[in-house]
Amino acid sequence: MAQLRAKWLSFYAERVEPVSKEVFAHIEKLIIGTLIVSAGAHVSSNEPAIVLFGYLRHGLIGRGVMLFGVILLLLNFLDGLYKLAKVNWHIAYQILMAILYVSLSVRLIQLILAFRGGE
Repeated sequence: MAQLRAKWLSFYAERVEPVSKEVFAHIEKLIIGTLIVSAGAHVSSNEPAIVLFGYLRHGLIGRGVMLFGVILLLLNFLDGLYKLAKVNWHIAYQILMAILYVSLSVRLIQLILAFRGGE
């Protein structure tokens, strides 16, 4: 039994743990990027009661925040594609992962806006 446990712990440390850390790191970056994009969309769609930086319009600030979030999402996407390209997997799997990433990003933005009472 101890030998089986040692084999499992070795397998987990070599195979499962690095992959799960990478997946959760990308999911964390995805959530942060979508929160930033949805916050920018919320500010640009609704005129909030707060005054942002005095003279700047809320729509301009919201679009800037959205652009920053989209840039973060794009960088995370490119980082993921680079790491997938280093793994010797089939191109169809890489394309599927890219499509899932983009669709998940869009859906998360929609969900966050729906929970906030936005659009």
